[in-house]
Amino acid sequence: MVFETDGTCYDLVMVNDPYGGVLIAWPATGYLWRWYMNDRLAPLSSNCNPFDAENIFTYLETTIDEAV
Repeated sequence: MVFETDGTCYDLVMVNDPYGGVLIAWPATGYLWRWYMNDRLAPLSSNCNPFDAENIFTYLETTIDEAV
C-alpha cells in the first residue's frame, strides 16, 4: 500500500497476523506495528515515530472503513 499525507510518502506492507490484528511494516524505516481495526496501532519496534503512527492509523481507519 502506498499513500502520501502531510508531505510523507508511506510504502507499507500489510500481513494478517495469526495472533490477531494485521502486521504493518514500513521497510524503508524498519518500523513495525500491529494494527487492530477500530482500536489502535501498537508499535512493535522501539524506534517507531508517533507522528507517522498517527498518520498511518488515520489512513488505515479511514480507508478500510470506507471499503467495508
